Amino acid sequence: MILSNAIDLEDLWENHNHFYDDMVKFCIDKKKRQVAIDADMHIDLENELYDAGSDIKDIYGGNIMKDPVEVIWESHPNIDRNRERGIGRGRELTDQATIDELFDILKEWIK
Repeated sequence: MILSNAIDLEDLWENHNHFYDDMVKFCIDKKKRQVAIDADMHIDLENELYDAGSDIKDIYGGNIMKDPVEVIWESHPNIDRNRERGIGRGRELTDQATIDELFDILKEWIK
């Protein structure tokens, strides 16, 4: 689901946590500043953003962990983003500037 309104963290756990007890997966379109949440796999969220007009090269993903609450920047879309930056083929983002920018976008949508 692509968010159309900001939600609070409690709402995230109560209403948008249908696949895992301990986390919610998300993808972010960095250019359009959109967030898609709550799917079984990141590729589903990536495809949802792509179908809504996002450029595949602008999509990153991660997980919001429930206890303790933290964001893990590890997902399938990040493999290609890392490869494009020449920093390997891993699923985990390591570029701190990108992480900071994505985290700011995420905080706009999930309070």
